[in-house]
Amino acid sequence: MSAQPFTHLHLHTEYSLLDGANKLTNLVKQVKELGMTSVAMTDHGNMFGAIDFYHQMKEAGIKPIIGMEGYIHNGETLDDKSTKQRFHICLFAKNKKGYENLMYLSSKAFIEGMYYFPRINKNELREHSEGIICSSACLQGEVNWHLNTANERNVKNGALGYAGALEVAREYKDIFGDDFYLEIMRHGIGDQLFIDEQILKISKELDIKVVATNDTHYTYPGDAQYHEAFMCIGMNKLYDDPNRLRHSVHEFYLKSPAQMQRLFADIPEALIHTQEIVDKCEDFVPVVKTPTPPNFKFTPEYAQKDGFALSCDEPNTMDAEYFVFCCKKGLEERLKHVPQDRHQEYKERLEFEMDIINSMKFPGYMLIVWDFVRVAKEMGIAVGPGRGSAAGSLVAYALEITDIDPMKYDLLFERFLNPERVSMPDIDMDFMQARRGEVIDYVVEKYGRNQVAQIITFGSLLAKGVIRDVARVLDMPLSQADKMAKLIPDELGITLNGKEKKGEFIPGAFQKEPKLQELVETDTNAARVWEFAKKLEGLKRNSGIHAAGVVISNEELWKKTPIYKPSGEDTFVTQYSLNYLEDVDLIKFDFLGLKTLDVIDNAIKLIKLRYDKDIDWHKIDENDPKVYEVIRGGNTVGMFQIESDGMQDLNKRLKPDSFEDLIAVLALYRPGPMESGMLDSFIERKHGREAIEYTFDAMEPILNNTYGVIVYQEQVMQIVQTIGGFSLGYSDIIRRAMGKKKDMAVYNAEFSEGAQKQGLDYDKASQLFDLIEKFAGYGFNKSHSAAYAMVTFQTAWLKTYYPNEFMAALLTSDKDNTDKVVRYIDEVKRMGIELSPPDICDSQLEFSAINKDGQEIILFGLGAIKGVGGAAIESMLKERKENGDYKSLEDFVNRIEPSKVNKRVIESAIKAGAFDRYGYSRKALLDQIELIVETAKSASEAKKNAAGSLFGDDAEITTVKLELSNSEEYGLKSILEFEKNTLGFYVSGHPLDDFREKIEQLNYTLSSEIADAKDGSYVIFIGKVEDVEKKISKKGNQFGIVDLMDFHGNIDIMLFEDKLNELEEMDLDEPIAFKAKITHTDMFTRIGVTKIMTLKEATKETKKVKKEVREIPQEPLNLAVKISDDSKILDELYTLVRQNPGSRELKLTIVSKLQNIVIESGIRVNNNIIKAIDGNELIDIL
Repeated sequence: MSAQPFTHLHLHTEYSLLDGANKLTNLVKQVKELGMTSVAMTDHGNMFGAIDFYHQMKEAGIKPIIGMEGYIHNGETLDDKSTKQRFHICLFAKNKKGYENLMYLSSKAFIEGMYYFPRINKNELREHSEGIICSSACLQGEVNWHLNTANERNVKNGALGYAGALEVAREYKDIFGDDFYLEIMRHGIGDQLFIDEQILKISKELDIKVVATNDTHYTYPGDAQYHEAFMCIGMNKLYDDPNRLRHSVHEFYLKSPAQMQRLFADIPEALIHTQEIVDKCEDFVPVVKTPTPPNFKFTPEYAQKDGFALSCDEPNTMDAEYFVFCCKKGLEERLKHVPQDRHQEYKERLEFEMDIINSMKFPGYMLIVWDFVRVAKEMGIAVGPGRGSAAGSLVAYALEITDIDPMKYDLLFERFLNPERVSMPDIDMDFMQARRGEVIDYVVEKYGRNQVAQIITFGSLLAKGVIRDVARVLDMPLSQADKMAKLIPDELGITLNGKEKKGEFIPGAFQKEPKLQELVETDTNAARVWEFAKKLEGLKRNSGIHAAGVVISNEELWKKTPIYKPSGEDTFVTQYSLNYLEDVDLIKFDFLGLKTLDVIDNAIKLIKLRYDKDIDWHKIDENDPKVYEVIRGGNTVGMFQIESDGMQDLNKRLKPDSFEDLIAVLALYRPGPMESGMLDSFIERKHGREAIEYTFDAMEPILNNTYGVIVYQEQVMQIVQTIGGFSLGYSDIIRRAMGKKKDMAVYNAEFSEGAQKQGLDYDKASQLFDLIEKFAGYGFNKSHSAAYAMVTFQTAWLKTYYPNEFMAALLTSDKDNTDKVVRYIDEVKRMGIELSPPDICDSQLEFSAINKDGQEIILFGLGAIKGVGGAAIESMLKERKENGDYKSLEDFVNRIEPSKVNKRVIESAIKAGAFDRYGYSRKALLDQIELIVETAKSASEAKKNAAGSLFGDDAEITTVKLELSNSEEYGLKSILEFEKNTLGFYVSGHPLDDFREKIEQLNYTLSSEIADAKDGSYVIFIGKVEDVEKKISKKGNQFGIVDLMDFHGNIDIMLFEDKLNELEEMDLDEPIAFKAKITHTDMFTRIGVTKIMTLKEATKETKKVKKEVREIPQEPLNLAVKISDDSKILDELYTLVRQNPGSRELKLTIVSKLQNIVIESGIRVNNNIIKAIDGNELIDIL
């Protein structure tokens, strides 16, 4: 006899983050294997996986039931926080209306109902119950909770037993009618056995059907222990901790219909009812085949404002008409910078593009982008000249979405929108980093709070990460865990044990790394970690927010995607990730932050401030020879994308002398072109050392700017079009196929035949196609390269003509990144510009440039002084702006507000050198600090007393005299220490200045370069020993921590007793050199000293040691911060981040009971922060 058909209706997929361990791929296989034809998903409080689940089940021929296990409370309002009490409830979409109501309820739970968990209440449930089937859930369901009086906690919290459960069940039946079911579970848990008969009694008394469920958290019976480890990762507990929360039974797997039939043999109807629910659920489609291009909802309003008459009120037609109007109007402005004889050509190209955009129904999309870019510019927010293929569109240029002329640089519209391959447009916009959020705020305000959201991302347990996570919960020592994780090859998409893809086995780490095999086979701890890691690999770990993506809708987003709101944030985020947004009729807009735009904007403002000159990039020649002379010299520090050592070397070799060359530099500096010989060929041909040959003469106009080398994707398209006789649209399809190595023989034949029809040689054309195919994979998008080359040129032009302002802006933009600031300070000195401490009269808030006594100077800003708060700076600058410079120190103390500019502020300013202009030594001012502060207080009091009196405006009445005596200054060492403590840097000099010339002749490693040193390589550090702290190890051995200072900062170096004794014999007033082996771990960098030398001895040693740079950047440092009502922890973390800037990317994981939220901070730190947080209970390292 075959088993009664059964469907799992209580099931947690991997989207129940760090709780559900049902990988959808495994779930699909097992559901089919067990002979079931339908399955439901009920993830905890969310619908994250609904579309992914729907697609995978549909593809396998399984009926998907979309649901969720929500949280419900009994408060009158959704945001009621009078109690933490909440209950579980399972809700299923019966039809499209029910699915829409589910999305609404899930959204509201996060937006308004969030209190530890995303909750709904009965009022919302009643109003949005249409199309929803409800079941009573697990022991935490409200009916079951009341029944379970065997649980003392329930009784203590108000469980009312059978009578209470009966009343609640009656309430749910009133809401859902016959679509409410009582769940009954039999996992062998005592509490379930206690309520079993009572559930059946309520069923009979109220005529509510029971439904058999299994609380499924993992797929296979043997997965229980791995699921426990998975939960430990989420709870940050040890697997073997006897006190941790653990399941008392191992029954939460995907059981077969036969197993369920045996469990519920006494109530077979409970299984039948699962199929009744499945049959009630319509086979609705929650996705669209192709997304509907968006309309611009403000077209009528804008058209009326512009005095443009629309012909009708149909949205698509209105958008098309207004779009054409805006494009033509915009082009008229752009043509002012174009020679008259080319105007007609531009107008024809515009007509061509507008026709295609209108035919593809994309004018609304273009107008949406146009609007927020236009407003950003009106708000004074710097916008990039373009990014990606959109720079190839004349429409985008006419609408001022982009700022680079595509006609001038032979950029192709078809690379942006291909009329022969319908796909949604994708315009990525760069905004200045500091004000990017304001543009998103505008969009939120314009379209409505519920119509705009950022996009969710999901972090998974990938190869290296899962090894570390599992090693942590299995209590493997950190050093061993790190050693094991480092054996995983640094390859994108690497898996632990290989994977099948399209019938082909792709080897994983175990197959590729023999040392890993050996470790797993010989070490029992490693073998255990390996076994657990293999099972958990790929599971979703946490949610995050997409760095740039935003969706905009003309209606509430919950009609297309449920909304998620990270705890403690105001941001709305889609519950569906990027891959599924077009499925639900949403289009992504990218709002990216580009710090270089902040630099350019700040430099332009400094130029305006100093010279009262406006910079108009349209009037500046992008082929200015003087600019390229600077670039060719390799003096590119601070220039966008060309400041690295490799780029400096490339510019010296290639010697760019035009904007076209600069575009090529950005396109060629990539592994493919460098390894294939394209780059070398380009350089040799440019300098006439290699012949330029073309297969056909018609290729010469296409490739002449790149000396016959195919550098760009656009050139591939143009060659295929010109020689093969195809349209540019079809040429783009062939180009894409080349990248996938798909149907090449067919396309080759088509191309060669097309060439033959034009009278060209078939065989030569075929050989040319093979050549193009070879290099097509290396080709770069010229539109993107040209747009970014414009940013590069602007930084180069500013550095060439306004070096002071540019470097000041650069220092401001990276003021929190010590590594970069010290590098830029070095560059400032190399350029012969003086760097001065802040000045109370000349300094602005941030770095600025002035000329003082004929000397070009970059001044530290007052905002750089540590210990001086924002209120104090604002107060001092405002007073200075309104009433002029502070003529003397006496004038200063009489004009400030001592409540804001207090003793601490004045003391820090003195130490930083802000009052040096008044002729007093810093020592004299610090010795008389009490007098200065008291005088300021007296002056303030005098003003208050005189206010409103007959003599209130008399300066003699309100001015208090300040009489100070002068004294000799501190020594240079003390002055430098003051500057280092208050500004973070040495300004007036450097303790190593006397040795700078000798040191800089040597090939050594700076403190700022440690993170980039290759793992296992030897380096030489040279600096001044500032301090030696002696310690005793646990074994009783002496060791020391040496604080070594070099030109870029400080390094802590550990020395064992023998090396410590050796150091003590040396002259520590002289620079000391340390030869050391570098070992990078994920937590820190180990510096193993092998030799200590004098500067003279280091001269010989540096010739033997070759600097090796690590190729793989450090993985991000992920700090877990536990949610706390006390904001002090965030203040502490902010301080630590400010104190430890570096090159390692910082991620923050906000840990809450419900799930973890990952924030891509955009901040880079050094590994010293790891020591700084040691012992902090609310911050942990993942």
